[in-house]
Amino acid sequence: MNILFIEDENELREIGVAQLQHRYTVYPVSNLAEAREIMNNPAMPVHMVLADHRLPDGQGVEFVIEMKEQFPHCEYAIVSGCLTAENMEALEESEIPYFHKPLLYAKVVEAFRRKHLSKPLNKEEVAEELSVDSNDMDTATDVATDSVEAPSSELKKPKKKWFGLL
Repeated sequence: MNILFIEDENELREIGVAQLQHRYTVYPVSNLAEAREIMNNPAMPVHMVLADHRLPDGQGVEFVIEMKEQFPHCEYAIVSGCLTAENMEALEESEIPYFHKPLLYAKVVEAFRRKHLSKPLNKEEVAEELSVDSNDMDTATDVATDSVEAPSSELKKPKKKWFGLL
């Protein structure tokens, strides 16, 4: 699976790449212009887009909604610490999940795998993928689970559907 990872903060981009590159091909970029180039390059097929919202040349929410219309075969998710209620509603309407930082980027990809492959990774496999002690995964899982909370039960419903919980 090829993942387009859009994050303008160097340190977070490096962390995300480190979490994902052991198992996936990752195209890390820092802005939407670079992301558009990759999305439009047939030599670099993209299966999933993980995007920050606040980027130097635009908003990730608008970008993923636009890309979903152009490339419906791809999966999309927003990972941000700065989403407004309006942003969340737009994502919910487009059935694009969003996650609040901080989290393990691999957990987002794992949710995608569960949705499409019905073969979730167990705690040990995730730990191996991330090169961490499996006992530390309990804490990381709690953090990632807390990160998907939305402000209202209405906004949580599509997320639960996306994760296969409904």
